[in-house]
Amino acid sequence: MHRARKALVASAGIAVVCGLGWAIAGSAPPPAPAEPIHPVAAAVAAGKHTRIEGPHGAIHVWVPPSYHAETGATIVYLHGYYDDADSAYIGHHLPEQFAMSALNAVFIVPETPSAQKTPINYPDLGQLLQLVEDKAGVSRGMALTAVVGHSGAFRTIDAWLDEPLVDTLVMVDSMYANEEMIEAWYKASPRHRLITVGEDTLQYNEQLLRTIPEMMVMDRVPPTYDTWPPEARLARALYIRAQYMHMPLVTDAIVLPSLLRLLPVELLADEPWKQPLGGLPVPPDAAITFGDAATDRATTDR
Repeated sequence: MHRARKALVASAGIAVVCGLGWAIAGSAPPPAPAEPIHPVAAAVAAGKHTRIEGPHGAIHVWVPPSYHAETGATIVYLHGYYDDADSAYIGHHLPEQFAMSALNAVFIVPETPSAQKTPINYPDLGQLLQLVEDKAGVSRGMALTAVVGHSGAFRTIDAWLDEPLVDTLVMVDSMYANEEMIEAWYKASPRHRLITVGEDTLQYNEQLLRTIPEMMVMDRVPPTYDTWPPEARLARALYIRAQYMHMPLVTDAIVLPSLLRLLPVELLADEPWKQPLGGLPVPPDAAITFGDAATDRATTDR
C-alpha cells in the first residue's frame, strides 16, 4: 500500500515537472493533430449558399467557388412529396451531391408541393430564375438549363413543359401518368433532352418507351462515373431501370451526382469530382446548417 502511494506521488511529481518545463520554455504542449476535412465537406463550405425567403416558399441556391456563368449551367432541383425545400436540402445532402457532380453550374432548390392537391409554389420558371439572380447576386448559367425532379416533382415539371428555357429534363422516379405530356415536350424540339429513371414508376416509363423507339435503355445505374457507356452520354433520350429504391435514388449520393455528370457541362477542376459515389462526409448532415457564418440569407417581400 505504501509502495503504491509512493509510486503515485512520484508520477504526479513527474507530471508537474514536465508542466513546469513547458512553462519555463515559454511554449504550450504541441496541439493534437487536426482531423482531416472531408473533401466534399470542404467543397460545400467553399461554395456560396443563399437561402431566399421567397414569396411562395424557401429557395436554396448553391454556387461552387470557381463557377463562371459564360460556360455554366443552371440546374433546378425539385424535391418530392413529404419534404420541403429546407428538409430536402439538408436531409438529402443536396449541396454535397451538387459538389460531387463538379459541374460548373448554379444549383437552385425551390419549394415545391409537399402533398397532393397543394398549389404549385413557383409555376413560372422565368420569374423564379430572375428572383434567384436578384436575391442571390449570381448570374445564371447560360449554356444549359436542366430541371431535375424527384417523385412528386412531376407536377411542377408538368407546369414548366411550355417554358422555352428548359433544355433538359432529368426525371428521377417522377413519371406518374404524365408520360404523354413528356413525350409531347420531347418531340416538340430537337434540342429537348430527356433522362428518366424508373423504380416506383417503371409502368409509366415502359409506356413512354413504346412511344419513343429511339430511346436508349439501361438496366442498371453504373457503379462509377466513368462506366457510363459513351452512347448514354450522347443519347437524346435515355431510360434507366434503377436497382436502387425510390428514396435512395436521391439521398445516397450515388445516383443523383452520377446523373448530373451526364449533362454536357464543364467540370470544375477544384471540385471533388474524383470522390467515389456514395462518399458523403460523416455525419453527412453536418456540412451546413442554416444561420451559420458560411450561410448567406436573402429575403423578399411577402
